[in-house]
Amino acid sequence: MYETVNQTKLRTLAFITLLFAGSCIQAAELDFRLSNDTIGAGIESNNPDSELSVGFEHFYKDTKKSINISSLNVHTKGQTVIGNLPTSVALGLQGVYMKEDKFKGSAIAFGGSMRINLPSTPGLSVEGQAHYAPDIVAFGDSDSYTKLRTQINYRVIRSADISAGYQYLRSGVKNGGHRTFESGLYLGLKIVF
Repeated sequence: MYETVNQTKLRTLAFITLLFAGSCIQAAELDFRLSNDTIGAGIESNNPDSELSVGFEHFYKDTKKSINISSLNVHTKGQTVIGNLPTSVALGLQGVYMKEDKFKGSAIAFGGSMRINLPSTPGLSVEGQAHYAPDIVAFGDSDSYTKLRTQINYRVIRSADISAGYQYLRSGVKNGGHRTFESGLYLGLKIVF
């Protein structure tokens, strides 16, 4: 069976990302998210000698018109303190490709994430992520892109977290209106290696 041009592009993007990430990292994080009809997975660099983080994510929703969203992430990461709580912050860009039936769009989204550790309960943390692309950096059928995620994490062992959260994925459409790809709860697992 022959691959479509878009499948080839996605595979090439994933390969380049993993090749680049593998050449510049000493460790990585694998992240999985599941709900009744969705699956998401990602890999992200975790190099303690660099503040640059590179990663790749893919989201799939099993509906009548299946939804596929792939993203290449480049962020700078650092540590700070918010109200005496240890906090990790990442700021940067996310290149996104979206497909649902005949809708095909892409965007360059700006944003980041914040993870706050709760010392009163060792292993517990809360995390939020937000990325947004306005019309000027949205292409194809898309005229905007919004990604919001919030979750609670618990570190079961040093190399694994379990999580529960909410994710919202939406794109504006060039001819008017919008498409909400996801708005729902999920369970997750993060493996650090």
